Amino acid sequence: MAVDYLFDPRTLAAATAADDATRADQLSVDDADCKYRLRPLCLTDYGRGYLDLLSQLTVTGNITQQMYLNTFDAMKNNSGTYYIIVVEDTEENCIVASGSLTIEKKFIHLCGQRGRIEDIVVDSNCRGKRFGKIVVQRLIALSRVLNCYKISLECKDSNVNWYSSMGFVREPGNSNYMQIRFEQPSH
Repeated sequence: MAVDYLFDPRTLAAATAADDATRADQLSVDDADCKYRLRPLCLTDYGRGYLDLLSQLTVTGNITQQMYLNTFDAMKNNSGTYYIIVVEDTEENCIVASGSLTIEKKFIHLCGQRGRIEDIVVDSNCRGKRFGKIVVQRLIALSRVLNCYKISLECKDSNVNWYSSMGFVREPGNSNYMQIRFEQPSH
């Protein structure tokens, strides 16, 4: 049975290979004897608790399986835009960590593209195993393979040092984060 991934797993494999070749300290979960596997989000992850995991990060709302499938299809149909990766516990058949990279196409920088990292979350029962760092490092590597001219993220003040340890820096004179949040209709 073919697995329906959000994006081609070979893209993630290329990022992993490129990262392993340039970083001696690269962490991994894909060793031969490891029960954890890093891979793209797939259609069947609704049943593996993906939304339960996201609810440990923020409010998800009551998302039905059909809503999940519709959103998954919409993301997949925007090829080259959405890259969500997960760490799967293959013994428990559940998702224990995740993060996303969204690619924004630009006219600046020679019609370049920039990446935005979001939704980094590790299941509360699996924290301390460095899954968060693995996910972020792979998303950084993925943005390089996809030729982003820069990647950015927003985080809580308490996480600034953690992200800084992976190379993220505050740009002098450009470290403001502003937003307008709209009330979401309930379904």
